[in-house]
Amino acid sequence: MNLSSTSEKILAIFFANPGRKLYVNELIRQTGQYPNSIQQALKSLEKQKILVSERTGRFNFYHLNDSFSLLKEVRGIICKKYPRERSKVNIELEQPTKSSQEWVKLLNREASLAFHDTLCVSNAISLKKTHGITVPTFWYNNFTFGVYYIKDELLALAKEVTKKIEKDSDFAKKDIVLCRKVCGQLVKFSKKLFRIDYSQKSKKELEMLLKKFYHYYLAVFPFVTTPHAIERYFETKIREEVVDEEALEILLSPISADDEERDSALKIAAYAKRNGFNQKYGQLLTKHGEGFCWFPLWSIWAEPLNKDYFDKEIKNILERIENPEKELKSLKKEYFSRKEIFMNTLKGIKSSHSLTNRVLLLQEYIGLRTFRKNAISQAHYYHLPLLLEIAVRLRLTKEEIKLLSYEEIIQGLAGKISLNTIRKLVKDRQAGWGILMLDGRVEVISGVKNIIETMERYQIFAPGTQMVKTVKGSPACLGKATGRVKVVRKISELGKVEKGDILVAKMTTPDYMMAIHRAVAIVTDEGGITCHAAIVSREFNIPCIVATKNATQVLSDGDLVEVNADEGVVRVIEAVEAPEDIKVLSGKTIYRGKVRGRARIVLSAADFGKIKEGDILITAQTTPEYLSSLYRVKGFVVDEDSLTSHAVLYGQALKLPSIMGTGFARNVIKDGEKIELDASRGLVRRLDLS
Repeated sequence: MNLSSTSEKILAIFFANPGRKLYVNELIRQTGQYPNSIQQALKSLEKQKILVSERTGRFNFYHLNDSFSLLKEVRGIICKKYPRERSKVNIELEQPTKSSQEWVKLLNREASLAFHDTLCVSNAISLKKTHGITVPTFWYNNFTFGVYYIKDELLALAKEVTKKIEKDSDFAKKDIVLCRKVCGQLVKFSKKLFRIDYSQKSKKELEMLLKKFYHYYLAVFPFVTTPHAIERYFETKIREEVVDEEALEILLSPISADDEERDSALKIAAYAKRNGFNQKYGQLLTKHGEGFCWFPLWSIWAEPLNKDYFDKEIKNILERIENPEKELKSLKKEYFSRKEIFMNTLKGIKSSHSLTNRVLLLQEYIGLRTFRKNAISQAHYYHLPLLLEIAVRLRLTKEEIKLLSYEEIIQGLAGKISLNTIRKLVKDRQAGWGILMLDGRVEVISGVKNIIETMERYQIFAPGTQMVKTVKGSPACLGKATGRVKVVRKISELGKVEKGDILVAKMTTPDYMMAIHRAVAIVTDEGGITCHAAIVSREFNIPCIVATKNATQVLSDGDLVEVNADEGVVRVIEAVEAPEDIKVLSGKTIYRGKVRGRARIVLSAADFGKIKEGDILITAQTTPEYLSSLYRVKGFVVDEDSLTSHAVLYGQALKLPSIMGTGFARNVIKDGEKIELDASRGLVRRLDLS
């Protein structure tokens, strides 16, 4: 029997955790050994029949071979030789309970810890009362903003929704009425909160007000989870009956494009066109801002829109639209025209009563999207003064209070959680947080290292993106346009979109209108033909492609592209590049350090095999698939520039010298050439050219 020191350390972990099945990344973390050493040791132990491996999903799990004749003797030797090691590794290693089930990422969207905690409570409890089912599994972290569910649970939700709709012909109508009712109650109460002077309120009074807000807030969340399944049901049923593609597009597209903010802005623009930017214009602008400043507050971390933003919006309208008053009338006329075409289409296909009813209900659910989003955004904005007063009472900053759930805040006010405990929770979460719900039990994960371990343990992975010259999606508004790409990942980046640019985003919302007015085309990662981007693109008649999944990852600021929305394809005509003889590239520090090694250009998972120990990885962006490769490298460089990327998460957690935002390193640096990565200064030097 031949045991290396790495093999002995691995066995110490298994003997300290009898009956456990462990996989490679767990052993790498617990031993602190290099991945290659671990892999070789595992092969040796399996060959000697001390360990046995079995494949579950995409991973090999290892466990002790109870049939090994000398197992008792080996245990005695290892436990005697590694008493401290045994004590150190004797930790709770939960078996991945969801390893055999497939996680799916629905979208990427920033929202607060309180929002996602409320969503989990709703999915585990409230949803059972309103829709007769629970969705007990969930994952989200505040680095990548990915919202994950278990695929089978979403299918079960869809099945239950189908059963309810088909059993009760009025179910959908009652569902819509209830959604509008609870959203209305939430906004009404939140507006009352905005007018209260909290300075003289006691802690108990603040507690009761927040409890009441949370009651109304929680009541809305079943309608955050279920409408997607209901919309899919109606769309599927409509497609089963309607085979004509032209008729389908008309029936599935929104009839109404109501937008109160747009209409108000057009009226102000019409006033300014007639009277100039006088005092009354300023008053109208102030009132408009007060009415719509809450637009970005789907997340309480966002900032309300200010008067300058709306002033720019009005001036953009005047630059783009010659007669705003006429445009307003034209939009109303278009609505009636769309409605007439819609009704004539139903008559033309001789729609049955049941089909007509389904189409009209789908139209109402499409309208609910914006209504629901606006209700939650308004609630977030109007309850902020209450939240900030509570922060003062709990001796927290306005940023720290946003790292707590509503239940934790309520318990803090009631004295059920000590101020020291609250401060510790906040401190831990400042380094990053995630929310994991398993079997209806919610846990907040704190710190990047724990977030990564959780994603590995429960195999919460999304497929990686390969570097491609084209991006494909679904046409939302036909047409072609050519221009420079501007990737917008957050509201503060809207200003970089200039007239004639191609707006690329994960999705658009009403607060994107300033940029949309300047863009000649829109491309989004998410959405369908009834999403916001699709609706506004048809309104302004600009080409739009949605549901590309990866446009924000593949395309870069400044890329010259052709958007062919007739075919749903974005073609890169000229990518942003630099001269091949450039010696130094600059980026932003993720984790400090200075290393030298061979560059390995990774464009997809197919390139992982060429990475050797001590290489420096160069790629467009990292995804969870990259993690095993990162254990082998000295450092890495990503062209993507995003503080919410996996690259930031992994660089900080693994303490690897790393930089981001180089833009074109993968296009300039040659595979295998010698480079120096000075991550402390955000630089990559090509040593072969020096």
